[in-house]
Amino acid sequence: MNCSKPQCITFSILSILFIIFSYFYLDRNIAVYFIHHRHPYKEIGDIISIAGQSQWYIVPGLFGFLFYKYYKPNLKYAYRFLFLFNVNVFSGVLSIILKTLFGRIRPWGIENGHHQYGFLLFEHFNLGLFGKLEYQFDAIKHATATYASFPSGHATTIFSMFVFMSVMLPKYKYLWLLCAIAVGIARLFADDHFLSDIVGGALLGITSSMYVYYKMKDKLELNQANG
Repeated sequence: MNCSKPQCITFSILSILFIIFSYFYLDRNIAVYFIHHRHPYKEIGDIISIAGQSQWYIVPGLFGFLFYKYYKPNLKYAYRFLFLFNVNVFSGVLSIILKTLFGRIRPWGIENGHHQYGFLLFEHFNLGLFGKLEYQFDAIKHATATYASFPSGHATTIFSMFVFMSVMLPKYKYLWLLCAIAVGIARLFADDHFLSDIVGGALLGITSSMYVYYKMKDKLELNQANG
């Protein structure tokens, strides 16, 4: 899977511009629709979203690496499983950091006529820098799940898997992309994220996994050639 530097930069810029556009013009209306039409969307979304949970990939990645590294030595498969482990851990850690930094309230904030919408990062500057930081981390501490909308962790994970599968089986990359998009849409169905959260997670998952891929590219390609 190849992506030139100009292509990656262009993709990132366009994604960020769409995130901004979606925040102001799309997010709220789409979220309100799924809030008001919770059935049957939420049940479907919750089921499909299972594929975006990182433990399904981190645990096999770790055990697969250890198995082929030490128990039944095979560097080709050891590095493949290590790649699987690395893309999910790296993107997952970045996702947690960004969630904490941005502190975006989930769509739950606009349910039942409420008007809580936006990012803690861009609020309460009247408190001063340290007062603002104290307020933000206190709010997140007491309602971690509520202020963890951006970026979508599930979208981050599934688009990391899109990169992984595209590297392993590039012939079916469009199938992997469709699967990733389906999980991303499921997060809207589940009423847990805004559209811009999904795009943000996709951007993070793809770019962070491509970074890991280029760091491991020589080992992966060497062992593919020797496999």
